[in-house]
Amino acid sequence: MNDPQCTQFLSDIRKPLLALHKAILDHERVAYEKEFGPVTPAAFLQVLINGSGFRWLTPLSTVIASVDEILDDEEADAGDRLAAAEAVVGLFSADQPNNSFLPRYLPLLQADPAILHHHGQVSQLLRDVQVK
Repeated sequence: MNDPQCTQFLSDIRKPLLALHKAILDHERVAYEKEFGPVTPAAFLQVLINGSGFRWLTPLSTVIASVDEILDDEEADAGDRLAAAEAVVGLFSADQPNNSFLPRYLPLLQADPAILHHHGQVSQLLRDVQVK
């Protein structure tokens, strides 16, 4: 993938990744509140940050932060953009060894239509790109 394609891919995938992340958080909050009762948004944020049960979301959060950082960094070079694109693709690839995200993520596709919908948007962009 050349640099303009990388930049376009990162720009295009940013919003679908954010929407997917939000859908996952909404789903996880409902599940959490079923078990522990209602919590305020601030309290749930603390659970997300400090709770070990949500560490599986860290790779997705990190990839989103990386995409944002690269898109905002005027000094980022083609290698930085390619690395960020490869990280996005790798997150959703079963071929990546030690992918701690997919085992918890994939069952959610059947559990929540909103997550499946946003996954479809991300998947379409992933299919349209070839990272080399």
